[in-house]
Amino acid sequence: MSNLNSASAYQSQAVQTANRPRLLVMLLDRLAVDIDRADHAIESLNYETVNETLQHAQKIVRMLASSLDPEGFSGAQDLLAVYDFLERHLIAANLEKSATKVKECADMVRPIHEAWRRVVNASERENAHPHLD
Repeated sequence: MSNLNSASAYQSQAVQTANRPRLLVMLLDRLAVDIDRADHAIESLNYETVNETLQHAQKIVRMLASSLDPEGFSGAQDLLAVYDFLERHLIAANLEKSATKVKECADMVRPIHEAWRRVVNASERENAHPHLD
């Protein structure tokens, strides 16, 4: 099996066995990668890759928005509004092939990504090492 096939099989297994919070972080990981790839593709004038990566990013944002429970926590409505704005901004970035808009999308995603990663990692550490009472 080639390294690429091994990596793909590993990634598929990781997705299939991940819990919901970990899946959320994985989606945000991929969203950040898509936006970064689009940024590099704009720099190299590779508009096909820009289109593919930004459309994939839009799909991820739609998944994030549709899986969000608006009553799940106090900031959920605000996060939903951010996802809506982000999707529209990704569409505009793609239509205009705008490096500026792509960077603005990255700036919007970064704090959300970091916050969820910290929460999920802290929760996983807590579950791995429960306190003894």
